[in-house]
Amino acid sequence: MLTGLLRKGGLLLALALVAVAAVASLFGPNEVARVTGSFWFTGVAGLCGLASLVAAVVLLRQRRLLAFLPHLGLLLGLVGVMLNHVADRGGYMFLPAQAGARNYCLGRNLRQVEELPFAVHLDSLGAKASRGFRLAPVAFVRGTSGAQDFSAALTFNRTLTVAGYRLMLSRVVEPGFLDEYELIVDGTEYALMHNQHILPRPGLKVWSFGFDTEEQRVGLLVGTTRQWLAVGDSATVSGTELRLTAASFAPTRGAILVVNDIRLRPVLFIGFGLVLAGLLLPLLRREER
Repeated sequence: MLTGLLRKGGLLLALALVAVAAVASLFGPNEVARVTGSFWFTGVAGLCGLASLVAAVVLLRQRRLLAFLPHLGLLLGLVGVMLNHVADRGGYMFLPAQAGARNYCLGRNLRQVEELPFAVHLDSLGAKASRGFRLAPVAFVRGTSGAQDFSAALTFNRTLTVAGYRLMLSRVVEPGFLDEYELIVDGTEYALMHNQHILPRPGLKVWSFGFDTEEQRVGLLVGTTRQWLAVGDSATVSGTELRLTAASFAPTRGAILVVNDIRLRPVLFIGFGLVLAGLLLPLLRREER
């Protein structure tokens, strides 16, 4: 009875977690990060993992390997989710054309710079015609990873994998683009690119809606209120204290890349692959009978 309850409960919890994450994904990666990083999601995932662990031990002792397999896979999958969430070192990288190589990116938490195990620079920008679609931008990049050189033409759907990281073209920007700015919001420091937003407290969004390259000012939207700040300026908007400490503007055209850390993803795929195998094998055996 206990084994059956753990089997059903663990799988139901897993399906609920997958459903919640799938719904959150419809609203973009920021919502996914908020959901998967919440205390309740972590608690339910931990409960699900504990149920699968106990069920897996019981089933292994009973030598019920087909029933044991999906629980082992679910446990590995949850461990993979946790490891990818904790060890994720991806972020956002801006590369100006014909400039020096960069080996860092803005972290996903928008509070620090992440150092990368490779350096990459942007050679040039172009466009590529796709059948049935308009011209799509192409970023031609080159770089080094250890003693190995690499090069690639990045598009919206053509990525580059190097040193366990995947680079994807996000957008092409023109000269004068707000490359990076550092903002202190209610005592917390953030490093952002243009259009990235932060949520300093529930229900309040802060992001840059524009920039003035001549006066070196950044236009910020705090909730629904607009505020322009130059480097060194401070302001209090809607009870939120703001201070712009630094801002840099791109001297040439450039490309924004999304950097995804995929080094630990095989653990996730192996785990959920075992779950799928454990669910399909009994069905195949029934059909053979």
